[in-house]
Amino acid sequence: MRAGLPLLTFLLAHYFLGRRPAPAHPAAATPTELVIVGTVHRPTRLFNPDSVMRILERVRPDLILVELDSTFFTPAFELKMPGRENEDLGVARYRRLHPAVPMRPFDYEGRNEFTRQHELLTRPGEVLALLDGLYQNRLLTPAQGQVLDRYYALTDSLNRYARQRPYVINQPAVYALAARRQQYQYQKLNEVVAARREMADYRAFCRLNADFWDQRNQAMARHIRHYTRQHRARRIVVLVGHAHKYYLLRELTPHAAAEGFRLREYYEYVQR
Repeated sequence: MRAGLPLLTFLLAHYFLGRRPAPAHPAAATPTELVIVGTVHRPTRLFNPDSVMRILERVRPDLILVELDSTFFTPAFELKMPGRENEDLGVARYRRLHPAVPMRPFDYEGRNEFTRQHELLTRPGEVLALLDGLYQNRLLTPAQGQVLDRYYALTDSLNRYARQRPYVINQPAVYALAARRQQYQYQKLNEVVAARREMADYRAFCRLNADFWDQRNQAMARHIRHYTRQHRARRIVVLVGHAHKYYLLRELTPHAAAEGFRLREYYEYVQR
């Protein structure tokens, strides 16, 4: 028995010393830098396609995610038709200089078809017009009138920020304002609609519209997480309308550490 110990010791030492170390858990590797940029779609004096271009030049992403679904793209992930919004034009200019940087969609699949089918671009205006008519004719209760007043005040404040430069729009105070305004749009106003007999024909639509807001943002966040896993890019820029940013941050933050990405602001990078 004693004679076999040296051989056993040699074999064990050879086994353990010769083993390769196990690969690190993905979350232990250098995390992907995920940069959510709140945008405005239409050019203003302070936010235009050049603004998007400058942000991309500052961050230098390995992947750009845009607020579209796959129906806008060819199989090679190029746009079927040139876009006319700030993000489309700014990304196009950047990719002419950096053609190796890929672009991918991350929006809710079938967004535009769902929007057309359920008249999401027109019926909310009808709801507001009817509520405003009740308000002007003093038919709302004082509490219901206060909800409408607060909604309009929040909307005006958010619209004023939308005319500011990107740095101002991408601040926590604006995210909080957007979250409050959307709460009034999709919850508080819906409570008023549900309480008014005159609005009975719009109750189901208001519930559907609010549900779609949640479903769309949650789908966006899932798609972003998919790209962080699939591409393993060093740096990803997500261009999204600024009213969505609070929701995406809320959905993504709990997963960051476990899934190996880190949320950053574009202005944390040194201007080139």
